[in-house]
Amino acid sequence: MTPPASDRLPDGTDVLDGRYRLEAVVGQGGYAKVYRAVDQSLGRRVAVKLFTVDAPDDRDRLRRASETRLLAGLSHESLVTLFDARLDADPSYLVMEFVDGPTLRETIAGGPLGALETARLAVELGEALQVIHAAGVVHRDIKPSNVLMRVSRTEGGAPRAMLADFGIASLVDSTKVTATGTLVGTAAYLSPEQARGERAAAASDVYSLGLLLLEALTSERAFAQQTPHEALAARLARPPAIPDHLPAGWRGLLSAMTALESAHRPDAAAVTRAARRLQIPDAAPTGAPLAKTPTGPTAVFDPATEAATGAATMVMEPDAASSEPSKSPRRNKKPAVGRIVAILLGVLVIVGGAAAIGIAVTSGATPLPEPSFPVLPDPLGVHFDDLWRTL
Repeated sequence: MTPPASDRLPDGTDVLDGRYRLEAVVGQGGYAKVYRAVDQSLGRRVAVKLFTVDAPDDRDRLRRASETRLLAGLSHESLVTLFDARLDADPSYLVMEFVDGPTLRETIAGGPLGALETARLAVELGEALQVIHAAGVVHRDIKPSNVLMRVSRTEGGAPRAMLADFGIASLVDSTKVTATGTLVGTAAYLSPEQARGERAAAASDVYSLGLLLLEALTSERAFAQQTPHEALAARLARPPAIPDHLPAGWRGLLSAMTALESAHRPDAAAVTRAARRLQIPDAAPTGAPLAKTPTGPTAVFDPATEAATGAATMVMEPDAASSEPSKSPRRNKKPAVGRIVAILLGVLVIVGGAAAIGIAVTSGATPLPEPSFPVLPDPLGVHFDDLWRTL
């Protein structure tokens, strides 16, 4: 496939450096075009970012060099891989991994994503931000059109979100590549501090990711004012509106990510952890421990769990089949048992004596005087009286 004349190289050919055959333009910015191309040396499809504007000053040269160093030093499944670069050539270019799939902008144009699908998106992009922030880099232009959805390479697999276009990324705590006070990034996704012209930090990327996730869940852009200036003014005054119909876990996470003050936002690692919990449909609310299975006769549940579940403290009765009787009552009954045994022995002695008296009477011996017996407690006393009368 040969690109049209307007998209061909300055010399009118479609092969760059005798190696990369350009096929079609798949993206375009203010200073570069991205081509789908074929690396004829290795026989693989690649993306070639061709700088269409010469670097007239040191600032633009620094921008290109910064992007090259950034892409060369980062590695993650959700970051585009850099294969080759020529910054001293004319034209200068970068050769990157070609992501076969639509952008997130194209994906959500057909309707909002589900809560679980958006949670997976948040995990993948959150991990990507952890990697670049750990390297001291702020992306500064996170938006749906800069997220590529790579088609799964396995049957039944889900698309993988990949963060692309580091063209305006900057190194944290380094000299700004862009002029002081210049707004960098797409107006619809800029953080409040960027809208004020302040230096972007890692928290700025978290804010922009929050707007992106909100749009993925609703298929509607936050701060959808008619002009960029209206959108910028709106985000300086209030956080974005988060619909009540979204799950509580999502409302809490998005509210934190889009807080007006950057210090109140979670970092990328915290966003990733929260998104992983949101991937579990029946997970407990954030901060509420899961109730443990009772291991004894009485199970007292944590108050936080009670608040989350609405259940009162649960007290379980001992299992009749497995519980042992209390040892204290057993000790209390020992004296009573001893007394009863002693009484029964006495009764046997008395009954033996009574039997001897009966035999003597029968044989004609002189009757003995009627004996006196100790008073026995009922019902033992009643039974003994009956026995004596029988004899």
